[in-house]
Amino acid sequence: MLNLPVRQPGGRTRAGGVEGAEGQRFRYTPEMTAPPPFRRSGENASIRGWATGTLGVADVLRRGAWYPILEEGPEDTVLIEVDHMPLRFRRDELRLREDRPDMWSVVTRTGVMRPTLAGPKLVTSYAVCPDCTGRQEFEGEPETLMCVRCRRAAKVDWNTRY
Repeated sequence: MLNLPVRQPGGRTRAGGVEGAEGQRFRYTPEMTAPPPFRRSGENASIRGWATGTLGVADVLRRGAWYPILEEGPEDTVLIEVDHMPLRFRRDELRLREDRPDMWSVVTRTGVMRPTLAGPKLVTSYAVCPDCTGRQEFEGEPETLMCVRCRRAAKVDWNTRY
């Protein structure tokens, strides 16, 4: 049996760790660099395709991330799953495809540049994993990237920018 952290009521964890199922204390340590495994989103027979936002929809949809299409609705609308919630969008607000994306999306940062884990250097773009949609910084123009979150390697799509 795994000793995973248990969330406290209200989604909070106690400072210094949380109690596990057997009353043992669980502490996050610096040695714990690998994140927990994440499921591959969208593994469902009811998925009709995949959608990503066009320009101007980035306030709701993360740029470069692809979302499963749940149904095509009336009046040229599409119902997609965003953070486990169904949201309806007009078809002209989305880029659609039938197959699940299999390449990293490259996103150019816009607006205010936030500090990054990379230190003082300015990072102007990042990649979005096609599997878990995690964001990841990179250097140069790599042909492939391995996700530090889900450990999946895939090619980078340099032809489409977000």
